[in-house]
Amino acid sequence: MRFACFRRLLLPAALLLGALILPGCRVFHHAATAVIVHKPVAPAKPRLVDLTKVQPNEAGVVPILEYHDLVKGTKVTGYQYPADAFRRDIAWLYAHNYRPVSLSDYVNAKIDCPPGTSPVILTFDDALRGQFSYTPDGKVDPDCAVGILEAFHAQHADWPLKGTFFVLTDGDPKLPPAFYQKASSQAKMQALVRDGFEIGNHTVHHKLGIRHWPDSQVQAEFAGAVANIHKLLPGYNVQTLALPFGVYPRNRKLVISGQSGGQAYHNICALLAGAGPAPSPMAAEFKPYRLPRIIPGNEKFALRYWMDYLQANKEEKYISDGDPNTFTVSVAEQGSLQTSRLKKAHLFLRTYSGTQIVSDGTTPPAAPIAAAKK
Repeated sequence: MRFACFRRLLLPAALLLGALILPGCRVFHHAATAVIVHKPVAPAKPRLVDLTKVQPNEAGVVPILEYHDLVKGTKVTGYQYPADAFRRDIAWLYAHNYRPVSLSDYVNAKIDCPPGTSPVILTFDDALRGQFSYTPDGKVDPDCAVGILEAFHAQHADWPLKGTFFVLTDGDPKLPPAFYQKASSQAKMQALVRDGFEIGNHTVHHKLGIRHWPDSQVQAEFAGAVANIHKLLPGYNVQTLALPFGVYPRNRKLVISGQSGGQAYHNICALLAGAGPAPSPMAAEFKPYRLPRIIPGNEKFALRYWMDYLQANKEEKYISDGDPNTFTVSVAEQGSLQTSRLKKAHLFLRTYSGTQIVSDGTTPPAAPIAAAKK
């Protein structure tokens, strides 16, 4: 019910952002009564949470941020965003108790954040130089996204290096190499994975016309991107997709899986271009192949707008119980859960009201959590 209110904000956001597309790429008010659903990793009892200090709400929304090129200067132009503004974004998120998690962990409901903090997902499209660049002496450019994140992590160990890079490569000869430095493209991809980042599919040619293509061409586009990534990262599991401009092919099932030229692909999610925060992975509104993102900036429906909104409506955002093997929602939100997925995943269910446990639901599950389905 609260998401219906939230959705009314997302609709004008999507319409506005759709009108702003440029060439190149592209709620809940209830009492603090909660339900904890245990995500089975082992049949051990979950970690205790001090309900007098933390009121978990794992039915809340999760911001997925969408960045492109980082540049020097102060002006936001198209898909270019000032490096110093990105620094301020990260510092603000940290100060307001957000912590980065991987996109795949979010989709699979394996969110691991300290108690009382909220997850945020960082995504970067197009493999641009401002995302990952080396200086002439071979060091990471301190003004690129990776350099900024590494420096922040060095100062704040509880800010993990997590994020997804949706890359384009020179598998299309008309496109530059990944991150615009061909001699180091493979080394950069390897470094990202080694540091804990994920690599995602952003198609081969980054064409808006995919909506009109036949099935064979669509599959060649998605499978070809995986094959190009494998040239730089042999055997890497490419399982996430960001649709250029947020545009779908006519046959939307091909977003999930397909094959072409001997290369198969399977995606656990697909991301759009802009709109607003994403639902909790166990919310009834959760659709893994239609996940909204938030663009940076100060305009309406961009990052500052949504962060201010969630600060003013804290009961709407995801707040972790600190245990990746549990899932916490308010009793008032229990009806907003995707109950069929809960049953299929054989999750524990425990409820509390205020600071008192109502039902501890400690029976071990029969099977591990299932992957999200459309």
